[in-house]
Amino acid sequence: MPVTRKTILVREQELLISIGLHPHEKIAPQRLLVSVEVELENVADEEDQISATFDYDEIHAFITSQGRHAHRLLQETVARRILDFLLAKPGVTHAMVETRKPDVFDDAAYVGVRLEGRR
Repeated sequence: MPVTRKTILVREQELLISIGLHPHEKIAPQRLLVSVEVELENVADEEDQISATFDYDEIHAFITSQGRHAHRLLQETVARRILDFLLAKPGVTHAMVETRKPDVFDDAAYVGVRLEGRR
């Protein structure tokens, strides 16, 4: 049976990152949970070869690298960098990046942002 759509997923990768507008957010890194979805075109049988697909290790490594940058004010900045990285990869037609700060409010599970893009 032919595959009509393929999506690579990374869910809630935890990143320690210096992020936030408020003075107390600039003291120490915070947890940021990052999820991505990447849709690929020209889906063929990978024949169990990593070279025939988008290696999710690359996604994980790029997200991890965001924690090594200078302080960021906005989640949108981090999400946009990750989205740009994903959309620049060959075969990617659509990507979604969602970031969540789970430790902001005691009465909310998280605050976050979702960005999507097509190529």
